[in-house]
Amino acid sequence: MGSRKRKRLDSTVAAIQRRWGPKALQRGPRPVPPPHIPTGFAALDQILTIGGIPRHRLTELLGAPTSGMATLALKIIATAQAGGDTAAYIDLNATFDPDYAARCEVNLARLVLVRPRSGREAMEMVHSLLASRGVGVLVFDAVSPALSDDPAGRQALAAALSHLPALLAPSPCAPIFLTPLQFGDAESTANYPAGFALPHYATLRLLLEKERWLKKRGDIRGYRAKVQVLKNKLGPAGKSATIAITFNGVVRGDST
Repeated sequence: MGSRKRKRLDSTVAAIQRRWGPKALQRGPRPVPPPHIPTGFAALDQILTIGGIPRHRLTELLGAPTSGMATLALKIIATAQAGGDTAAYIDLNATFDPDYAARCEVNLARLVLVRPRSGREAMEMVHSLLASRGVGVLVFDAVSPALSDDPAGRQALAAALSHLPALLAPSPCAPIFLTPLQFGDAESTANYPAGFALPHYATLRLLLEKERWLKKRGDIRGYRAKVQVLKNKLGPAGKSATIAITFNGVVRGDST
């Protein structure tokens, strides 16, 4: 570029920054996205802006049964493990299926499976795992049974949840809370007892809804689901992506 053109460009950049602020136009390399874990679904990673779910911050997945919520969590675990992370799964529901997890490409040998007896015990274990700084992704399955504890237990859960952001700051972990929706509006805090402010503490909230089954010659081969971004502190909310999950031996996403 010639000196005259460079001077005109420099003058234009300076004028824009004076009028709209220094952040309106910046020169140099693009900013590095925050640490994150790809979901394994290209369309979803694109609308999440940073390329996946964030580390050091809470993510909440919401959905009805068979919405794809649990499958998405398992695929994220598989992606994290492929990158060298150790994963933990808090199986408060006692519904973890190792065969299905393996078909989602989860490495069971590198998965810490935890089966607590109560929601309070589950949160204590979450605290210990985060403090160890040795877990890259943690799935809490699921919020609903944790909230069925006695009132004192729910208060303890709320207090434990409020301490998680401070624990996450030095940890490489990306915790994912699964919230099954049996009824009610996903965006309403009425689904949570007073004090359990998971929607407030979560950086990312994704709502999954199954759209239709995928069939071949009359046989069900998978399903298509819509993922809507309810909240995203690191990018725009309100966006949605369609993902396809197929199962024929191995459970695959549309970008695998």
